[in-house]
Amino acid sequence: MKFPYQKEVSELFGEIFRPIVEFEIETKIGWISVLGYIDSGADVTLLPRSFISPLGIKVEEEEIKEVRGIGEGKVPIIIKQVKMKLGNKNFDAKVAIALIEDIPYILGREDVFDQFKICFDQRKKIVHFEVTR
Repeated sequence: MKFPYQKEVSELFGEIFRPIVEFEIETKIGWISVLGYIDSGADVTLLPRSFISPLGIKVEEEEIKEVRGIGEGKVPIIIKQVKMKLGNKNFDAKVAIALIEDIPYILGREDVFDQFKICFDQRKKIVHFEVTR
């Protein structure tokens, strides 16, 4: 499977191309399609708060953890197991669901990168996913 980088505008760099992939999450209302940044530096896939209800999740206080990105900012999250689909490959994956809405969709490594051989072709601005299992 090949996914082209998407053109965006950066305050620092102007026009820039970023690796973005479409994947799906199975919820109680059906599969929800997501466009997320492919982030080899992210430990886990990150979804916004709006996924809590469609996944039928009840947030328990003791489940709440925090993640950090660059800098000192922290985002409260809960970790859940979900069914995910990328192309025609279905698999179970741990995801972090943020308890805030204003976060980017991130496709992280945990339970995802093990399913594929992934090649970032920066020059051609394409990411190749090859199923390994």
